[in-house]
Amino acid sequence: MLKRILFAIIALGTSGIAFATTPYAGKWEARFSGGDQGHCAIQIQVSGRLTGICHGRKEGNTPFQVAGFVRGSTIHFGIAETGAQFAGYLKGSHGKGTWRNTGDGGTWSVSKDA
Repeated sequence: MLKRILFAIIALGTSGIAFATTPYAGKWEARFSGGDQGHCAIQIQVSGRLTGICHGRKEGNTPFQVAGFVRGSTIHFGIAETGAQFAGYLKGSHGKGTWRNTGDGGTWSVSKDA
């Protein structure tokens, strides 16, 4: 019985994810400034899942993997290796927000690649 309940919960939970879509799917380029400066190449899937790579000056332009999501017009992503967190919104082919890390922070903007 417990297995059936868990299966039903998983099936319902994943089916909602499969049908959720975002109009912001595609490749994006972000720039950030403040306590550090750099850029990110981001890919947003139709499901809203976000992946990509960021490079910052403080880390010697070392590439860091980013992961996050888009829900509605809200965007959130982070860098696990550094702890940096980015949050903001998207509108059309542009967006902006703020980022923070331990003792650091600033602003960022993003544009969709043509």
